[in-house]
Amino acid sequence: MEKMNLKAIIVALVVLVVGILLIPADLYKFETTSKLWVSIGCSLIASALVILMTEILVNRVKINPLEEWKLVKIYLTRSEKNADSDPKLDKAKYNVDAIAFGLSSFRSKYSKKVEKCLKKGVNFRIITMDPNGAYANQRDSEEKTVSGSTAKSINDLIEWAKKLNEKNLKGKIEIKGYSCMTLDFYWRVDDVIYTGPYWYGYKSGDTITYSFSKGGKGFNLYSDYFDSLWKDNSLNKSLV
Repeated sequence: MEKMNLKAIIVALVVLVVGILLIPADLYKFETTSKLWVSIGCSLIASALVILMTEILVNRVKINPLEEWKLVKIYLTRSEKNADSDPKLDKAKYNVDAIAFGLSSFRSKYSKKVEKCLKKGVNFRIITMDPNGAYANQRDSEEKTVSGSTAKSINDLIEWAKKLNEKNLKGKIEIKGYSCMTLDFYWRVDDVIYTGPYWYGYKSGDTITYSFSKGGKGFNLYSDYFDSLWKDNSLNKSLV
């Protein structure tokens, strides 16, 4: 598919209108002896027509199919996206949503930032694997880590959230535990979403991650999906 340069066409139409208006203005109002404004008007009309024909027939730009998805960036590893996503916590205004496991690294680095967000009224919604469910140990096997490490990390996340909520700040942290196999990683701060898979044999920080901005199909698709998961009581149970 191709598209035209809308700005160039608008400029050409404005020039065309000005050129057309100059001709009767000279003939019936200014009445210059040399018909100067008629000449200028004709030049403008000719220029506008050239621009229009060029933009319509020649300078057509191919549409990048990724534009409607608003795919901002692809990160080789999830750890790489932290340089872009973590500073956004300072500017968060509304909500932070996540699908993850224990977020141990995040908790150790940014507990104070999270507390500042909560003071501003920012709410956190986290969907994680039920630590007492049937699949936590399976995730340990898939990541080739010590059995019980995923459940411990999630339980630490729960206790961390409870302690922050006990401070009775404007915002709250809600955590729900899902009772199925691993869901994809998801991280949203207001108008940006980061998402990606969990790979067999890889730690979560070593897997590819994608970034989508608000207004695109990618953002809409993933944010709607998260909301549907959050509301699914057959999948989740409240942990915090």
